[in-house]
Amino acid sequence: MGLMTAAGVAAAATLSACSVSKTGNVTTITLNVAEVADYVDALLNFSSTAINVPLVAAAMGAPNVALANTIIAALTAAGRAFVAAAGSSTTVSYDSASVKAAFDSILTDIGQVNTLIIATITGMASDLSSSVITQAKTAAGAAATLIDLLKAMVAVSGRHSVGPRLASDNGINMQGMVAMNVIGVFVSAQGG
Repeated sequence: MGLMTAAGVAAAATLSACSVSKTGNVTTITLNVAEVADYVDALLNFSSTAINVPLVAAAMGAPNVALANTIIAALTAAGRAFVAAAGSSTTVSYDSASVKAAFDSILTDIGQVNTLIIATITGMASDLSSSVITQAKTAAGAAATLIDLLKAMVAVSGRHSVGPRLASDNGINMQGMVAMNVIGVFVSAQGG
């Protein structure tokens, strides 16, 4: 399902993946294409795997699983549109109309993933102590982290980034890397 193969890099306005420059009243936000694609891929893998876990699917119900499949298809299309808008660039300006439309579509779709899939998993009864549910809840937390990182890329108000500052190590966003690894473990454990 890979949109691009690349290592995730920094995700906040103060880091290399998302730089912010301001000229007069115009603010330009630059996004790291590989990082966006990596996060979208991880969220797609998480979502596709999670809705196929029997306890999660039962908790969601058939209509919501069908809706989740529609959202997954939309997120796949939005991720591809973002990569297509970026072309061969490693970074793109969010201010570009095609990039902004594609990235905003990603943000809309991940909001629905958060509302539908992540909320269902995190709200599952605590007496369901199976290791699968524990792994799903851990992966849901990691997916929520990736959603926050994607939102933080463009959540800029004036000179201040909205949301938490993100730690980096030589330009690599550690929260993103850890979250993608947690999701990878969950997907692998479920046979994905």
